[in-house]
Amino acid sequence: MSLLGYAARAVSMGFSIFPCNPLGTEDPENPGEYIEKMPHLIRPGRPWKLKWGEAATNDMDKVVQWWQYSPNANIGVACKPSGILVVDCDVPKKQGLLRDTPWGYLHDRMGPLVDGSDVLREMCSRFGDSYERLERTYRVCTASLGLHLYFRWPEGVQASQASPVPGVLDIRCNGGSKGGYVLAAGSITRKGSYVAENDLPIADAPPWLVELCREKPKPKPVKPSLFSQPGHANYGGLVESVRYAQEGNRNNCLLWAARSMCEDGATEDQCIELLVPAAMECGLDGGERQALATIRSAYRLQGAKS
Repeated sequence: MSLLGYAARAVSMGFSIFPCNPLGTEDPENPGEYIEKMPHLIRPGRPWKLKWGEAATNDMDKVVQWWQYSPNANIGVACKPSGILVVDCDVPKKQGLLRDTPWGYLHDRMGPLVDGSDVLREMCSRFGDSYERLERTYRVCTASLGLHLYFRWPEGVQASQASPVPGVLDIRCNGGSKGGYVLAAGSITRKGSYVAENDLPIADAPPWLVELCREKPKPKPVKPSLFSQPGHANYGGLVESVRYAQEGNRNNCLLWAARSMCEDGATEDQCIELLVPAAMECGLDGGERQALATIRSAYRLQGAKS
């Protein structure tokens, strides 16, 4: 299929798209990056500069005009006007990338190389979902053998621009002033081609994924505590897991987080200080009394294991 055909296919799926640099014109100083100045789109006497955040369209006549003029252009999908979230599961660029993160334990289970799909599968388990259900959506295999999973993003919700797990799991959505973009199926770079894995419709982003990826309110200043002292362990990932645990899995998630803190050397009082408020926010059945009982049970179980 020609790149125009792939571009038309993207428009038929409801995407707003724009032309990107084709194979052979990537910025040599930033391989894999796609600049806004389009050297392949030349009008007599001067280059055509395209601001993709403003130019992206689902107007088929405009798309046909673009790709007739530049038939080798790759296809950029602008996520904000398309109303989508794309979860980018990347391959690790070095060993042990997750060490010293809340996901570091995956290296003990899977070895030195853990990719974005592995982390996303673990997230599904942690939030009471199924990876097999999550992946039943439109997917694209990237040129670097990573994976793009497409989801419908709820209207009126602002997404974060932050990567959920830097280095292996990234997102593109409506964050910032113009949102982000991804290359569509059919695009070709020096690393290879972008290939659609299926023709499934784009599924709605599940609630836990929306909570994970949405822009969080700026935290209010808090008084210094022992967890803000230099050199103290950072349990933010465990706290977030409890805070956004889904109904039916909240107590199990709290138990797992408390056991993890115990194994890491945190005292029971330290664990209570961090995890009880998070359990209250997620709506744990039984309230504070149940949260305290679960944490104490976790410390007994972990202590018996050691």
